[in-house]
Parts: sequence; structure tokens; C-alpha cells
Amino acid sequence: MPVQAVPRLVRLRCPKERWFAAAGLAAVVVIAILLRVVPTVLMPSVVWPDEIFQASEQAHRIVYGSGLIPWEFQFGARSWLLPGVIAVLMELARIAGDGPDYYLPLIAIAFAGLAALPVACCFLWCHRLFGLSGAVVAGTAVATAPELVYFGARTLSEVAAGHLLLLGIYVLQPGYRVTSQRRLFVGGALLGFVLVVRVQLAPALLIVALWTNWHRGHECAPAMLAGSAAALSVAGILDAVTLGYPLASLWRYVVYNLYYGASATFGVERWHYYLRGELGVWGGASPSLLLLVILGARRAPLLLAAAVTIIAVHSGIGHKEYRFIYPAVLLAVVLAGIGLAQLASWGRRFLERGRGGQFAALASAAFVLGYWGLASYGVWKSGALTALRYRTHDNLTAASFVAHGPGTCGIGLYGAEGNDWADSGGYTYFHQPALLYWPRDEAELIGTAEGFDTLVYTRPPPPNLGFTPLRCFGLVCVARRHGGCRPVTQMPMPVPDALARLSVVRTAGSEAPKSSGDFGQ
Repeated sequence: MPVQAVPRLVRLRCPKERWFAAAGLAAVVVIAILLRVVPTVLMPSVVWPDEIFQASEQAHRIVYGSGLIPWEFQFGARSWLLPGVIAVLMELARIAGDGPDYYLPLIAIAFAGLAALPVACCFLWCHRLFGLSGAVVAGTAVATAPELVYFGARTLSEVAAGHLLLLGIYVLQPGYRVTSQRRLFVGGALLGFVLVVRVQLAPALLIVALWTNWHRGHECAPAMLAGSAAALSVAGILDAVTLGYPLASLWRYVVYNLYYGASATFGVERWHYYLRGELGVWGGASPSLLLLVILGARRAPLLLAAAVTIIAVHSGIGHKEYRFIYPAVLLAVVLAGIGLAQLASWGRRFLERGRGGQFAALASAAFVLGYWGLASYGVWKSGALTALRYRTHDNLTAASFVAHGPGTCGIGLYGAEGNDWADSGGYTYFHQPALLYWPRDEAELIGTAEGFDTLVYTRPPPPNLGFTPLRCFGLVCVARRHGGCRPVTQMPMPVPDALARLSVVRTAGSEAPKSSGDFGQ
């Protein structure tokens, strides 16, 4: 089981103790949510274009009728499950008001709430093992972990899947023997949705399923399989409605990336990329983190097995991105939180020899949290996370400026040789009923300039085009010209070379889907 029982579990003896436990849990959850909103709303950045264009941009197409369509949605290789959830949030935000000022904070808070579930799970695991002080230590560690704070509220499939995976493990094995068929059904359903959202986690899901059914499969397996089947049925029906047949997104995603090698066109890294990257992020604190993970694995070996499986599988895939192993990082940080609570428990026992129990608990908890805070702050301010925290911030600020400005008939993006759309924030941030253009060079800029009256640029345009600078945000500036726009053919979204030759009917441009049949290919 992931959290091994101890000879004497800490129990809640009175209503006052239960109140303190509830207050402690609420406090760490609130801290987690507030911290995760900062790098997405208060200091917005985008870790990778998929955060926008695979999720909120497609939701914007559903709710507002405009959005750029990446190749995955042109070829029907992504489920509409995640964009559909975000579309519901966007629609709910319209109750308060229209535009990014309303739906972006709501989306961030909702996904930060999802990211707070692992914090709650770690708190509850450690409360059973180490009491309230250990639970607060572990929960605070997970709530303030720098990588989890940065990634937690982002609309990335691997981030959402990681949170669901951890929740599924807790539901199936909360630290005591689970006999409830309903709970096993829910746990199986959570694992099923993880598979739909992030198919690369399938080997880790297999490890979790085998681990939880190893000694009593006849008791657990039927309910878990029923839950997983229910989740896959929901996803299958959604794919059938939007993409033509059940689970089409999973099949196409695997075929296009493994057989045709679409993902490899975006770059290939060596097997040690992730290990080297994590060492670069944590720097001198890496040995301490590893020690805490090992201590935590004594209590929760399943979390370690799942994390190692995720890293091993992704290390064997040629195309690698830092964000891909977020689920493994999440599991490792939860293990570190458990390990930190173990250290606090040992420190409490040592101090109790000469002091009262309450003083010993507070002193030990304060010491280990102080160390964790210093280490986390050092990682947060390190070059790796600092670069991510400011990535595309100026672009998003410029897009927000355009969104709050007067109406525009067209928006040009210029300066990154045809890749400006990737860092622009798309219609999710511009929120203007106007076509977007991203000319590759000056000649193409001159040829398409009549199609837009607003220009967001990092390279100054030729003066004869008539654009007058309005405001700059770092290296990104916004300019306008007088007059309207003339029809100019919009630029197609890029498609991997490996798929360009396929005779697949694709949806192009930025027009919104008018019916469910337009969602995919």
C-alpha cells in the first residue's frame, strides 16, 4: 500500500482536535491555491504554447467562436475533454462579465483547486502517520514546492493528469484497507480519465493497478475495472461525437507520434535529459531532496514506483520537454513531504526528552519547514525557474493591452520569423473578433499589412507602413495605423513535416466550429 500503516495510528480524540485538523488542512489548501494563481494571473507566463492552444484556445472557439487550430486538432489527435471543461468555466465566467479579465482568473482558480488536491492527500496521509504537526509540515511542503507552484494551475494535459493520478492513488489506498466498492469504482474512474488526458502515463497506471490488486484482486479489480470502463466510455462517446468514432483521439495521437514520428520533428533529446534538467533546477538542494524522497518512499513505495516508471518511459521517447514529467515531479515532491514529516517526527521525539511535547512538536516542525522554505526559495529564484516565470510575459501583457483597447479589424504579429503566434496568447488573450497574421519576414509583412491595423512586434516595421507605436512592454511593442483592413488570406497553422503528406481533411484558420462535426478533422 502507498502509505504503510504504523503500529499506533494517530487518532482524533475530541472535537477540538478535529477542528484543528480541519483548520490546518484548510490553511495549506488555501496557501496552495493562492501561490499557484500568481504565475498564471498576477504574473502571467506560458511555459509552452500547448498550455494555450491545446486547451483554452479551443475552449475559446466553442464559447466565443474564434481560435487558432493547432495540428493536433486539425488531425483530431486530441480529446475535447480538457477544452470542454475549460469551455464550461468560460461560459460560467460570462455570468460576471465578458472577456479575459473574467475567464482567465476563474480558469486559474479552478485548476489551482485541482492542484491543491495532492496537498490535501499528502496532509491526510501524514496525519494518520505523524499527527497534526507532521500533516501540516507535509502539506506545507507540497503547497510551497517551487515546481508545483509554477506548473500547478496551468492547463496542460500532463499537469491535470498528474493531479488526477495522485488523487486516484489516494482514493484507492488512503493508508488503510479499502473495502468500499464505491470508492474503488471512483479510483478506477480517476485512472481511466488519466489515461484519456495523458496516454503516455499508461505504464504508470498499469503499475498502480497491479500494485493495488496484487493480493486481493478478486475484491478490488471488478469495481476498479468498472470505474475505468465508465471513464473510457464517457471519453469514447465524446470522441465519437466530435471526432467520428470512440477513442479516436487516443488512437490517432499514438499513431501520428509513434508511427509517423510527428513529435520528433520538434526536437529529440538524449535519455538523461530529464535527470540532468532536475539537477539543474534543484542545484545544491538535490541531495537533500533525494534523501527526503527516499525517506518518504519507506512509507509510500507505490508513489516512487509510479514516478520511476514515468521518468523511465519518457526518457525512452525521443522528443522531450521539461513539462512532460510533471506527474513524476509531483509524486516525488509528495514523497519529499512525507519524508520531511518523518524528519519532524524524529526531531520531536528527540526534543521530547528534555522539553514538553507541544514545544518539541513546534520546534521540530519550524526547523524542517525553515530548511524547506530556504531550499524552495533558492529553487524559485534560480535561473531555470526565473527564465520560465518571465517567459512570454511581455507578449501576454501586450495582448492584454490590445484586448482592452479599441476594436481592431486585424492583428499582425511580427519579429519571430513566423513563430510569433506561439507566444502571442492567441485569441484567449487578444479576445478580439479579428484575424491574426504572423508574417515571417519584412517582405511578407509588407504583403499582408493591409489585412491588419494593429501590430504586435519585437522588430520595428518599415516606417512607410504607417504604424504608430502606442506602448512597449519590455521588448514587445504595440502599434496602430489609421484606416481599415482589406481581405488578405490568413496564414495556415504549421503542420509537422511527417504529417504534411497525409491526405487528411483538416480545419484551417481561426474560424470557430459551428457544429460538433467541425471540432476535429
